[in-house]
Formats: sequence, structure tokens, C-alpha cells
Amino acid sequence: MIARPKRPLPDEVRVFEFTDRDLIREADPDPAVLGEAGIAWRVLVGRDRKPIGVRLTIAHAGSAQGEPGAQVTLSALLDCVLAGLTTEVDEQPVFPHGLIVLSPGDFELNEAMQGWRAPRNVLLEFGLDDLRDDRWLNMMFEVRKQGVRMALRVDGPDAVPPERLPYFQYLVAPSRQAVPQTVDPANVSILTLEASDHAQIDADFSSGVHATSGWPLQAPNRREPGGPTPTQTAVFELIRLVQADAGVSALERVFRGEPRLAYLLLTLANSAALRRSGPVSSIGHAISLLGYQRLVKWLVLLLAIADKDEGTAPLVYVAVARGHLLENLLAAARRPRSERDDAFIVGTFSLLDSITGQRLADLLRDAHLPASIAEALLADSGPYVSLLQIAREFEAPDPRLLPRIQAELGIEPAEANRALLRAIASADSLQSLI
Repeated sequence: MIARPKRPLPDEVRVFEFTDRDLIREADPDPAVLGEAGIAWRVLVGRDRKPIGVRLTIAHAGSAQGEPGAQVTLSALLDCVLAGLTTEVDEQPVFPHGLIVLSPGDFELNEAMQGWRAPRNVLLEFGLDDLRDDRWLNMMFEVRKQGVRMALRVDGPDAVPPERLPYFQYLVAPSRQAVPQTVDPANVSILTLEASDHAQIDADFSSGVHATSGWPLQAPNRREPGGPTPTQTAVFELIRLVQADAGVSALERVFRGEPRLAYLLLTLANSAALRRSGPVSSIGHAISLLGYQRLVKWLVLLLAIADKDEGTAPLVYVAVARGHLLENLLAAARRPRSERDDAFIVGTFSLLDSITGQRLADLLRDAHLPASIAEALLADSGPYVSLLQIAREFEAPDPRLLPRIQAELGIEPAEANRALLRAIASADSLQSLI
């Protein structure tokens, strides 16, 4: 539910004021509407090889056989997506700061869409065929009047009407080769969708592409596996101390011996990912805020963030989002806290070998984590392997995914989609670390 602000929004959430869109509405969107859509996501990566946001494809959820579901108006669905991405910190609504590209499928247009608004960092994506449909074309003009930024998707080198191109901030294409030759990258930002390997990405960026949706899940330059880094050694020692129920002072000594790790802990403790009553200024306060039960989970996150290489920041973003997604799904399924924490580690560790250049088996051994986590990551078995598969399937449109989640976890489709949106918001809140 979107909360009514009790005082002026602080600077860090003024993204809502860019188009005069406030989080106050005459009526909150019906959360059940999310159950009628299948949402898939991909990370957006800029030329500097760092995450800049996400692209969400939104299709009819349908059934396991791919049959269309109930009719849902586009404005209601988009409002639910924006509400799902909105979190609350210190009783104030916070929306992601990264770019959010919304790519809806064939949903019913409604009159309310003409007055639809979105934060400035949201782009509404249309297809080239929509320019040939008078209803969609008129709706585009009305939405644009509200200050909403737009992206145009082309599926091939068909000519884009030159008089329409200035209305769009982004041109979305499968690849650089699919962009019409008449389009000058100096005049419109190009977003590509099929980033198959790093060589293609480098070539696309060199030819004027602004960003790519998705990222190869292998590091660009694999390091030769070696021993643990100082940061990894410190994290493993901290995990050992937590599992031995050592005193806070013992943990503080390890953090002080690894300043980067201490900095990351304090930054994490002061981020929107954690609720707190005020600023956290000491390592001891951060440890107390997290609590020993949750500290191992966040140490795993710090391990992924601290040892990333150049070009692996997108992998960290995906891994963090996966971890939060799996935790959110098990929370919706009312699973015990211990299972939720294990699921978070499974998601966050799922790309750790590519992030760090270390063998995953060695990292898991040194971390002394439960066997069920290693089974999912190394042997594709155990109680968490299906969760890891679900996390991967959310990264590509699949009409069978929501029915599968409902059958395996007992979670309604709307709750599953909400778990994904909250995970993306959590990953965005940690982007300064990533």
C-alpha cells in the first residue's frame, strides 16, 4: 500500500517530484491486479559496465497452458507495479533511484491511462506497431503530456517515422544491427536486449549503444583461482565467530582489521534495506541492529560486494536481487526465519564464483554454511534447488512460472510478483555499495 507522507519528502526521495507525481492517490491500487500479470526482469547496464536500473516485461499471466487471464486495465496494472517497487523508510515512501523501463504486453487500454503519471526515472515502452494504432498513438500523446518519458521498441531494421522519434528518450532493439540505419545514436539513446557475450557488448557500446538489458552471467576476464583474499578471510572468520556465539567485541576487532569491510557494514546498516530508528555510526551498533541471526546473511552479501572485479557489478546486482527474491518468497510462504536466511544465501551465492573468480566449492567450504546450501549450488539438489531455478526463471518470461510457484510454495501470483518487485527495490537501495 502506498503511504501518505506525514512531512515533506527528504532529498533522497525527491525522484517523485520530477513530474509532479506524488505517492498520494485518491485510491490505492488493488493489489490483486498484480496476480493477472507475469513479470520478468533484467538488469540494465550502462557503458561503464555498472547497473543503471532494470527492465520489466509485463505480460498476461494466463494459465499453465498459456491461456489469457482476466482483463486488466493497463493503468491499474502499472500503478500496482509502481506501488510494489515503493518501500517505506522512516515512515516515508521511497522509490528506486535507478532507471525503470516498463514493457507491458497487450493489456486493455482505459481512460485513466490518459492521466497516468510516473516518476522521472520510469520509462514506458511501446512497440513500433503501436504507432500504427490510433488508440495507442493518442494514448502516447496524452501520457507524454503528463511528463512520462517513453521508449520505442523495434524488432528489426524497419524504418522509424522520423517525425515520431523525438517523442522517445530510448530506442529499444534486439541488437545494434537491428537499429534502423536512419537512427543516429547521438540523437536518441539506444538500449539493446540480446547481450550474448562480452565481445558483442563491447562492440555495441563502441558503436553508440547507451545501455544493454541483461548481462552474461560469467565474468569478462576469469582470474586464475587462488587462495582467499584478505576480505574473504575476514568474512569467513566473522562467520566462524558468529556461529561460535562470540562476543560483539571479537567481531568488532575483525571489522576494524579490514576497513573496507567495516565501511560496507556501516553503509549497509544505514541503507534503505534495513529499518532503523536513526543513523548507525559504530560497528557495534550495526552488529546489534542486524543481530547474530541475520548477520551471517549480510556477511555473505558483503562478501559478494567487497570482492567484485571490473565488469562484475551487474552480476552482484543480479545475485543480490536473487537473494532478496528467494527470501521474500519464503516469507510469503510463512517459512521459518532460518529457511529464509538460507534461501537468501543461496540466491546471493549463485553467482559468487563469477563475481570473485574463486571456486564456489572452496568458498562454501571456508564459510562453513549448512549442507543444504551447498547441495543447491554445487549439486543441483536439496530443498533449495527449486527456489534457485525459480529465481533464474524470473529473469526470462515464462507463463508457467506463477502456477509453479503457487503449486510448490502455496503463494498466490500477486504475492509472487510483489516478492520480485520488493527484491528489485532492495537491490536498488544497495546500488551505492554495488
